[in-house]
Amino acid sequence: MKRQKQSNWWVYLILFGGILLMLIPLVMTIISSFKPTREITGNFFGLPQEFTLANYERLFQDGVVQYFMNSAFLTIAGVALIILVVPMAAFSIARHMDRKRAFAIMYILLIIGIFVPFQVIMLPMTKLMSTLNMNNQFGLIILYLTYSIGQTLFLYVGYIKTIVPVEMDEAAAIDGCDKFTMYRKIIFPLMKPMHATVLIINALWIWNDFLLPLLVLNKDQNMWTLPLFQYNYQGMYFSDYGPSFASYVVGIIPILIVYLIFQKNIISGMTSGSVK
Repeated sequence: MKRQKQSNWWVYLILFGGILLMLIPLVMTIISSFKPTREITGNFFGLPQEFTLANYERLFQDGVVQYFMNSAFLTIAGVALIILVVPMAAFSIARHMDRKRAFAIMYILLIIGIFVPFQVIMLPMTKLMSTLNMNNQFGLIILYLTYSIGQTLFLYVGYIKTIVPVEMDEAAAIDGCDKFTMYRKIIFPLMKPMHATVLIINALWIWNDFLLPLLVLNKDQNMWTLPLFQYNYQGMYFSDYGPSFASYVVGIIPILIVYLIFQKNIISGMTSGSVK
């Protein structure tokens, strides 16, 4: 055992190096958020000569709370709608795709959207949303649901086919449960690890998304999200790095807390469907 541990020292060395590569940018972002822009441009890797909260005060003066709440609303509403709608479709497809060709074709058509580059549909999507007068937060939430279907449906269908046996449906039917009651009380709670996985994947995407809000919400500054607000500090000839790094810290904290809360369920959800 001791020889095995000694022979694996390089594995721990690589892991330690990976940890440093991930932590160094985070630490430098936090440190830079307490430095004025002139210090950041003059000596990026140095410690601040004097820690200052001026960057955070600037954020609040510029209305960061409003943009933070806009991002929080879009993230919570988008993820809730995804977890509410997609598992129902996944359950129906998973139970019928092996026996009915229509469900298999529907499944293929839905997940094929994963392979369509966003740049291909970007301009038609913008034109359609403008024509429907949906250049608002409601329209953006619908878009998040639409673009999440491919990947999320793929994850849920694989999880249901592997982890949730058909015998549970039969047992529930014998007990007198209708389809919706069976799904709501039995199937949906059993998918908790996959719910956590889907929550983190989509929450991280929606919270950090820049392009869709830029295309849909850019006409009204009051509807800006946090990434759009952060971009406001970047100019063609000058970038105000102090408030930028402070805004990055504000943006990192919520998603980091959510990840730490659900990390065990995420690992379970990603591994449960890998072995039958």
